Amino acid sequence: MEAVHLLLIEDSPADADLIQAILAARSDAPYRIQRATTLAEGIGVAQEQTFDAVLLDLNLPDAQGLTTIRAWLEGPGIRPVIVMTGQGGEEMGPLAIQEGAQDYLTKDELGPALGTRIIDQARERWALEREQRIMAVAFHTGQATLVTDAEGIIERANPAFTQITGYTASEVIGRNPRLLSSGTHDPAFYQALWRQLLEEGHWQGEIWNRHKDGHLMPVWQTITAVTRENGEVEHFVSVFHDISEQKRLEAEMARLAATDSLTGLANRRHFLEAARSELHRSFRHGLSFSLLMADADHFKAINDHYGHETGDLVLKTLAKVLETNLREEEVVGRIGGEEFAILLPETDHQGAETVAERLRALVAGTPIPTRSGEISITISLGMAGFQGAEDTVDGLLARADQQLYVAKEAGRNRVGAPPAG
Repeated sequence: MEAVHLLLIEDSPADADLIQAILAARSDAPYRIQRATTLAEGIGVAQEQTFDAVLLDLNLPDAQGLTTIRAWLEGPGIRPVIVMTGQGGEEMGPLAIQEGAQDYLTKDELGPALGTRIIDQARERWALEREQRIMAVAFHTGQATLVTDAEGIIERANPAFTQITGYTASEVIGRNPRLLSSGTHDPAFYQALWRQLLEEGHWQGEIWNRHKDGHLMPVWQTITAVTRENGEVEHFVSVFHDISEQKRLEAEMARLAATDSLTGLANRRHFLEAARSELHRSFRHGLSFSLLMADADHFKAINDHYGHETGDLVLKTLAKVLETNLREEEVVGRIGGEEFAILLPETDHQGAETVAERLRALVAGTPIPTRSGEISITISLGMAGFQGAEDTVDGLLARADQQLYVAKEAGRNRVGAPPAG
């Protein structure tokens, strides 16, 4: 059995020799004893080495009585700590326990059986208290909880962890939490996480994990370092919960904020943002860029004759025809009433005119079933092309709208295009 490493702080050489001789009689778990003669010396030794327990005389050259235990616990604070009192000092033991000592020994009653039993019991009580502290931090929660050792090896996982990740405790104990890694985050993310955790003892944030079945899941995770009294990390406790539903709601809110409620196309604000982005990209890379404006012909007459329900159906059908007949990178938005705008990235004058004529013909050839029977609609379109660094989205829209007006004045169901060049 591995030796128990004790720190004996005792200023009397005779008492220290006696205690060491008494403890040396134990054979099942031998003691490895390091000695110090003052509190200051003991604190210095404890800051450089790790001990399983401390035997602390309450009357030292540089500390007397309960002040000794208080000073010790404010210093390295290694526990379990067993205080030792001289003859007639029995009343000091219980008071020292109240201050934070694990147990006490009276020197005049010290013997091999009593000494080893007190030390063993003190260590067991301390281990139990430490276990209870870990359990209190880790498992009294409805969130997924992992406890690892200082090296990051999983020691415990609660039922909520299994519910969220799909892994049972037996499947993860002894393994590293990296088994949950999604591959979404780069090494710099984890380096920053561990740097903050080791420097501040705490980290929290959003992280993507991988479920046992392979799907990715966003979680909000908190990792806390559990330290000994001397500041050395003993465990890490990780608590997290699945935020998939929160992310879904956020995405839905973002979608609703960016789309037209009737047609599902980009709304005016989102379309203008996309147009500005494309304008900057075209300028940076010297690319062509065109914009179309489309308007449903005689739409007021449709509303007046068939009603607004049919009018809405017409707009939704028109939106579907436009959206399904454009490339993925092309954006169509409803910018007001029966008016639509279309971004055509990397498209010159000739290409934009071709797209506009194709869309015009598709809309004209798409019958719309209504309660009153099938009806047909037509659209008029205007187009404008990117003219250079001084151009703006407002300028493009104004020129396209001007050409739309030209198309309507010319009889509708046609494309208004400025001269090429």
